[in-house]
Amino acid sequence: MIWTRIAVVALATLMFGSLATVAQDAPKPTDEKKTEAQDEAKEKTKEDTETPTADPNKAPEGTLKVTTISDIKLNDEAREKELSIIAVFPEEAGKYPIILFSHGAGSSNDRSLTLPNYLASHGYVVLVPNHADARASRGGRMSADQMFEQYDKDKDGKLSKEELPERMQGFFDMLDTDGDGFVSKDELNALSGGRGGRGGNPPEKPKEDDGDDEFDMLGNPQDSLLEDPAEPAPPQPGRGQGRTRGGRGPAPLDANSGIDRVADLKLILDNTAEIVKQAEGLKDKLDLEHVAVAGHNAGAYTAELIAGATVTIKTKVEGDGAEKTEMQLRNVADKRVKAILALSPAGADQGGLSKESFKTIATPMMTVTGSEDTTGEGQDAAWKHQPFELSPEGGKYHVLIEGASNRSFTGGRAFGRRGTEETTDNSFEWLKTSALMFFNSTLKGDETATKWLRGDALKEASEGKAAIERK
Repeated sequence: MIWTRIAVVALATLMFGSLATVAQDAPKPTDEKKTEAQDEAKEKTKEDTETPTADPNKAPEGTLKVTTISDIKLNDEAREKELSIIAVFPEEAGKYPIILFSHGAGSSNDRSLTLPNYLASHGYVVLVPNHADARASRGGRMSADQMFEQYDKDKDGKLSKEELPERMQGFFDMLDTDGDGFVSKDELNALSGGRGGRGGNPPEKPKEDDGDDEFDMLGNPQDSLLEDPAEPAPPQPGRGQGRTRGGRGPAPLDANSGIDRVADLKLILDNTAEIVKQAEGLKDKLDLEHVAVAGHNAGAYTAELIAGATVTIKTKVEGDGAEKTEMQLRNVADKRVKAILALSPAGADQGGLSKESFKTIATPMMTVTGSEDTTGEGQDAAWKHQPFELSPEGGKYHVLIEGASNRSFTGGRAFGRRGTEETTDNSFEWLKTSALMFFNSTLKGDETATKWLRGDALKEASEGKAAIERK
């Protein structure tokens, strides 16, 4: 009897214990609704957090304090060249992605620091080389040494008419002051000093440097050798063409010069240890796994080449006992470069580029132009759309800004003989925001930035004046 009672109690205990356990495991109906509501709230909060809040109309500087070192030198023995570099980077410790910024032809690295400073304040190390086609730093004119470095192809110490760019050959007689059929460094130095040609023109009063823009209109023909394509074609005396404003015009893109510019960028990436040695503030800050190239005009062309655009060049070869010239297709891409930003990029049929050239650009790319970004002859916004249009899909973005000109991408100022004029629109702010979001997405893996690029935030904020095309 006792054992029977014990068995009953034990059985009851097991039953009620099981029921209690079931009741504990099964959520109450009200708790289930509450949990679902909490989950929905969490998801909404997550969405709100991930939604980009950048205002493209403002593009404020970042919170990081920026420092600049401008006396970095690298020696390239193979090219017998010393490359000068300016480094712009955050003072705060940390690993930062690297952006190599390539200035336009006829500009210089110290005239091209507005965008680098902005990007550095947001957590990037920006290295700005001074290419061979740069003007003398802040002096407004390219030196005779720089001209000979670029154009004296046979290194005989003098320039023939054939060695000069085609658009400058019409000025050859003015440059060749002694009439011997060649231009010497002495003749160039005399011309840059304002002595003029055979006519014995009086010296021209030196013009003060207007600032960090590559488009100041100096009237010296020597300067027009290396000007970026930003004005109508220059005068060619004897060919029935009238003078353009300031006697200047676009320098046609040159494939050999572009390849030389790419070599400058590769030299930097090959010698980062030496750069850190000369700029101690960069110690432990270079993130070599995340590298991008940005550039304006000829700098954009340089970025396209290092990203994989093929280019055709004339090459001298020996055959049958005689030297001859043949065309060769070159690809100077560098896999270390993970993204490029091309401001006023180059389309087909110039600088050795063809419509096939862009099919080999697999690197993520952002191209930027404006409806008024007309350079040279027929180089309009449609022409500058070609790199995006003809490149393969994947990480490609194209920004078109209504009313923006070539000067809109240099820092907000346009220069002329009669002074400067401040831009009143937000073109440069839209550019800065787009560039920052592009680099944050490609170099930092920022999903918020990627979402911004794929959305319509820029179009909405600019009231339709700026928009991003993507593929």
